[in-house]
Amino acid sequence: MKRYQHLIGLALITLLAVALNQLHVMPLAGMIFLVCGYQLIQFALSRPRRGVCYNSVLTPEQLQEFQDILKSFGSYGEMFKLLKGITDQEGGWAAIKQLPELLKGEQKKVDELNGELKKLRKQAQQFRGHTGVRWVGNVPFVTDDCARAMTSMFVLETAELGPKAMRQLNREERSHEGLIAQAREYLGMEAKTAMTGTEIPLPTIYVPQIIELVFAYGAARQYATVFPLGAGTVKLPRLKAGEDDFGYLGVGTAGMSAAVTERRVAAELVTFTANKAGGLIRLPTELEEDTFIPIGQFLARYIGRQLAKLEDKTMFIGDGTATYANQTGVGPYCVANPTYLKVLAAGKTKPSDATLADFRAIRPLVSAAVLSNMAANGQTAAAYYMHPTLEALLVTFNTLNNPNIYQRAIGGQPATLDGFPIHWIGVSQAYVTTAQISTYLAFFGDLSYWYLGERGAPRVEVSRDVFFATDELAMRALERIDVEALAIDAMAALQTAAA
Repeated sequence: MKRYQHLIGLALITLLAVALNQLHVMPLAGMIFLVCGYQLIQFALSRPRRGVCYNSVLTPEQLQEFQDILKSFGSYGEMFKLLKGITDQEGGWAAIKQLPELLKGEQKKVDELNGELKKLRKQAQQFRGHTGVRWVGNVPFVTDDCARAMTSMFVLETAELGPKAMRQLNREERSHEGLIAQAREYLGMEAKTAMTGTEIPLPTIYVPQIIELVFAYGAARQYATVFPLGAGTVKLPRLKAGEDDFGYLGVGTAGMSAAVTERRVAAELVTFTANKAGGLIRLPTELEEDTFIPIGQFLARYIGRQLAKLEDKTMFIGDGTATYANQTGVGPYCVANPTYLKVLAAGKTKPSDATLADFRAIRPLVSAAVLSNMAANGQTAAAYYMHPTLEALLVTFNTLNNPNIYQRAIGGQPATLDGFPIHWIGVSQAYVTTAQISTYLAFFGDLSYWYLGERGAPRVEVSRDVFFATDELAMRALERIDVEALAIDAMAALQTAAA
């Protein structure tokens, strides 16, 4: 603005004169007089022409500013050439005139894409972690797609058995066709397609969600090391106790040329054998069209709980018999190796007989490295494993002088005993005041040194033959696992007396 102040002043005076004339405030002569008078003043104030009446329309300053404006247009020469090239293209100015409408259309597409992105984000919230299980009120839920897939499998296999089998799921025969159509539609099957077990797709893409439920319910998968077995039988090395320690070779320079003494490492091979485990599920529940998702959620949680319970029983109390496919868990392992076992004094066969000293006595039984090893979250990796009902006993250890021996879980942090975390498991001995001979009250140590070998992933399938005699349908969940200790001194156990 300051650069062209003389021309701007002339333009404003001219506009003022024209406005006054149009408003009939000033006649034409007065308008001319006002503009000319302003120019006379400008000539009088002009430095090179001060006090001289003008012989041109513009003052030297105004002429200079006008020349500057003309020079500035020179930089737009290339732009004008480009504009001319654009107008020579197909459509010319008509195409340019359509640009606003085209931009509006593109903006509409962008808004639609943003809307779809928001929908995808909402759907992605259902797939927390990498499996899709979400938690509502401390209850795990698989995705609706997983629940529908499991229910659809069940409905179609039931329908293949005939109307009688369908009536066991739903007494209203009028709703059977709707249920079957809904199941077919979800699994992408045409109505004319014959229903056979080989043609019904199994929900293999939803198996990770079942695995996450097992993690949620089971301590074995949460705290042990899950090791994928590359074959049906895999061998891994394990150090034995009693290996030689390193030592000094001499004092000062005496050790510079001394021979390095041999240190022996005693090792053995641990054999992992994939053992098949699982069970069958009957669903004696009235099924309606609007219960597809709840039924699927029930099946998913039931399978997750049962697999987790089986794994925990194998990990902690597997006794090496055929009941557990000859697998030995932490408790029986400690019984076979009494160095890592603490038994209550003779006559103390009740869980209520255990004292704080008994719980503390199993900590020194594990390797010192286990006690000092820290987990990634800053807590010690060593922890207690016991039945949640034992809390009734643990709170009695808090006295007036020592009120913080046992601490309940607070703010996502686990309960603790003497500062060591407590992980509740449902397969060890519960708290009772009656005799429970030779049962496991608690385990202590770092369970990550125990391996849960897994061959493949759990399989969920449907069978229509197993309950043929009773005209029922079964859903089967199977997995192949093995439990082995990869450190002989990582865990210890507390057991009630035998008599």
